[in-house]
Amino acid sequence: MKFLPRPRNLNHVLWWLLAAVITPLLLGTLALLALQTAQENRTASTRLAALAETLVEVTDAEFDRGRAQLDVLAASPQIDRQDWQQLRLFASEITRRVPGSVIVLVGPDGKAQFNTAVNWGDALPNLWQLGEQRLEVNWEGKALPLSSGNLSRQVFQTNRPAYSDLYYGVNVHRPALSLSIPVQRDGQPRYALIFSYPPAVLEDRLRSAVRAPEIRASLIDRRGVVVATNKSSAAHLADKATPIAMEPDRSSGLYRATGRDGKSLMGAWARSPTNGFTVRVSQEHGGHVFPTRITSLAWVLLLLAAMAVSITLAGILSRRLARPLRELGEDALAGRPPPPERDTGIAELDVLAKALREGAVAEQKRVEERTRRRLAESQEVMLRQADRQKDEFLATLAHELRNPLAPIRTAVELIRLRGTADPVVERARAAIERQTLHLSHLVDDLLDVSRITLGRIHLRQEPVNMAEVAAAAVDALSATATRAGLVLEQEIGQPPPWVRGDVTRLTQCVVNLLNNAVKFTAAGGRLGVRVHAQGDQVLVEVRDSGVGISPENLERIFDLFVQERHSGHGGNTGLGIGLALTRRLVELHGGTIRAESKGLGHGSSFCIGLPRIEAPPAIQPPAPESTQMNGQGGRVLVVDDNRDAADTLGELLGMNGYAVVLAHDGESAVRVVREQEPEVVLLDIGLPDIDGYEACRRIRASTDLSQQPLLIALTGWGQQSDQQAAKTAGFDAHLTKPVAPGDLVALLDERLGKGRGPLVLPPEAGLRPGA
Repeated sequence: MKFLPRPRNLNHVLWWLLAAVITPLLLGTLALLALQTAQENRTASTRLAALAETLVEVTDAEFDRGRAQLDVLAASPQIDRQDWQQLRLFASEITRRVPGSVIVLVGPDGKAQFNTAVNWGDALPNLWQLGEQRLEVNWEGKALPLSSGNLSRQVFQTNRPAYSDLYYGVNVHRPALSLSIPVQRDGQPRYALIFSYPPAVLEDRLRSAVRAPEIRASLIDRRGVVVATNKSSAAHLADKATPIAMEPDRSSGLYRATGRDGKSLMGAWARSPTNGFTVRVSQEHGGHVFPTRITSLAWVLLLLAAMAVSITLAGILSRRLARPLRELGEDALAGRPPPPERDTGIAELDVLAKALREGAVAEQKRVEERTRRRLAESQEVMLRQADRQKDEFLATLAHELRNPLAPIRTAVELIRLRGTADPVVERARAAIERQTLHLSHLVDDLLDVSRITLGRIHLRQEPVNMAEVAAAAVDALSATATRAGLVLEQEIGQPPPWVRGDVTRLTQCVVNLLNNAVKFTAAGGRLGVRVHAQGDQVLVEVRDSGVGISPENLERIFDLFVQERHSGHGGNTGLGIGLALTRRLVELHGGTIRAESKGLGHGSSFCIGLPRIEAPPAIQPPAPESTQMNGQGGRVLVVDDNRDAADTLGELLGMNGYAVVLAHDGESAVRVVREQEPEVVLLDIGLPDIDGYEACRRIRASTDLSQQPLLIALTGWGQQSDQQAAKTAGFDAHLTKPVAPGDLVALLDERLGKGRGPLVLPPEAGLRPGA
């Protein structure tokens, strides 16, 4: 900025800085004061305008109340009978509720038929003639008309209600207001009713509506005479109102005026559309620029004092700051850090010196920290990506392995059904069946570990008899143990202990331990399962006389992909996931598992501990329903793009008495269902044209079928999300390849009523209730 002189030292800089701060502060303060005043004036004007409109409604409501009372009198049949005395009694009841009020009935010639303020039978004047005289009376030094201005004549002329300005009521001897309405018969005015009441009625309404002491309110008639005021108003009843500018074509507006007490006022007015009366509300006007002179002067003096103090302090501080800063500058120019022993006495300058000394070191640390953070973030992203890829790989691996396993397992079942007498073929078939089941279990274990790691496994909690769990596990492994030349024993404590958990997963845990014992125990060995209660725990122990576990591996043996490596145990190594899966399932049930062994060659023992619960009340199982054998299989459509899987499954179902139709894509499956209406559709998901979900939806949407078939998804995709997707698409069941042929046939027999007994499938079958 060329127009400013160049500062010669720090003192000049501080002064310029001070001026740069104080000047805008001063101007800004003045501007804010002005803006605040303008805003307060606008807010006050808006509030006053709204109040004026409200007060017009309040006063109009009072006029409407009087008009409603006159409407009741006008509808009285006593008018038709000209029973004026009785009508006067009725009208007197109304005026009694409004002290100082009078009701008059006027005929078409201006003569009053009755007046509630005049005794019955007394002479009554002609109101029209009285109005024509235009007489006035002096009331408390103020001139008021002696009549309401021929109000009833206006009613006869216009056939509409009329309102009077403030006048002097002869009968009540004080100012009054009148309202008159026509009494119509056959649409023509026959009489006029006049309701005269004191302005105090309106004044009460006005004062109850406006209680703020700073607000002045007044009601003014069409002649500019004050009719009613609140307590804060300087005007009184019958005063001439201060003239203000009011546009004749507008019903409301704002004004500025000087009150009777000489105070400057800002206000708002509103005109009643009913009777032309005007309501004015106002308050003292604080000013156009500043609220008050005292406030403005105080702000200016405060700013000037602050400026003087600031200039003084600037001079003192500049001298204290200049020398240390000069020394720091000299050190920087010389390329040396400030000496640690230099103490300026100013904390900020000392901090600056320290910062210069430590700057290089701190910057180096920041660079290193930034590098480490970026490396950690990069590694985290890579780990997340690797985890996602691992999950996707496991799911894809399971699908790709299950698809070829399905026709292999079905082919093995076909060989068994053919009943070949060749012992070599039978041994080969049994070996293929065992290894297929082993491979299926490995795939399921991999997926179970992944589900538990991601928290996606769901337990079906219910009371479980651990004796039955142990018995089921022994039954599942007894044939395998016998083939391996092992003796399998079980010991169940009495009464059988109960726990709360998922019976399928608990059975899986015991089966895993027994399977592990079978693998690592040589022929002639012994296996044992013991179940008993100990305090509030249920213990399940699996013992073997196998190769044992070294002491350093007793804890690591439960880690994923970790196992004891031995020579001479037949090469049964596995993947090292069975014990890891078992431990995680047990922990999900709130239990613990531990391994014990005296060392290699001395066998091992695994003990599962679970929280014990009381045995539930015995429930009598329902009697099985008898079913009628029909002797014929149903029609089954097998859909699979793997032709080996489709052909072998079709052969197996055909040998069990079912009429089988094959299809190898989704479009063909939908067409066959519509043409042949099979009773069951075994539908693969991964088809070459439309997937199994879309084929299912199209079949469910078919309206020309006599009966919807039983739709079963038979697929290599077996995760929870796949089962949910199948349910959403409309499948009745979800079976994961390779399904046991006997289980599948039993399921179809049960569903189609062939009466081979009930079937209980594992939870992963995903059957829908009532399907």
